[in-house]
Amino acid sequence: MKNLKQIATPMVALLVVSSMLAGCAAPGGPGATGNTTTAGTEAASGECNTAMLAGIGAVVGGLLGGGNNTVRGAALGASLGALACVALNYQSQQVKTAQQVQTDYKVANKGKLPEQSTLVKYETGFTPSSVRPGQKAQTNSYIEVAAGTRDPNPLVEEELSLYKPNGDLIKTVRKVVSSNNGSGAYKGGFSIPMPEGVPQGIYPVRTALYLNSKRVGGQDVKLQIVQRQAPASELQLARAY
Repeated sequence: MKNLKQIATPMVALLVVSSMLAGCAAPGGPGATGNTTTAGTEAASGECNTAMLAGIGAVVGGLLGGGNNTVRGAALGASLGALACVALNYQSQQVKTAQQVQTDYKVANKGKLPEQSTLVKYETGFTPSSVRPGQKAQTNSYIEVAAGTRDPNPLVEEELSLYKPNGDLIKTVRKVVSSNNGSGAYKGGFSIPMPEGVPQGIYPVRTALYLNSKRVGGQDVKLQIVQRQAPASELQLARAY
């Protein structure tokens, strides 16, 4: 009976976590994701319940501390499911006006401006490049767009795609850089809360910049999740997920 209880308890906990994640993933539910047209936090329908994520983290953390490889492997999978459920915040701040960028563009291009809005520069990266579960990862982007003579108010959007260490896509979110006029220079970035229990490893991240809904730039960066030294068996399971 003791062995049966030892097996049943973690499996019941995993069923609870799975049910919670199913609520996140349901269309229109707490974890619904997709492209957005507003800067800032994901729309209310795309936000995850903070208490729910905390509960998932607590359960997953407990399961990783004991049980057999099957239970720990399922717990790692559940923690990655929780990561897919988190809401990504986006913030941007204008650091050069449209006129300043146009002036710089003319100096570099013999006094001429482009007919269509043009991406001048796009750079992004993580600061810092590694975080622990329970912390937030933050991208920092520099975006510079010169407005065109026939396109004075371009729509500029930044997109982030987060992948598992094995290369599987976790989620993709696109945000508007400025709700007023996308031309000029901006500093922006995504904030990614890392739930407790997320396995350590290298998480590929692909960013892209869209100008009037057309992809004009992008970068591939990497985010490292670090934590206490895990048993060798747990590290192997994490890589598998």
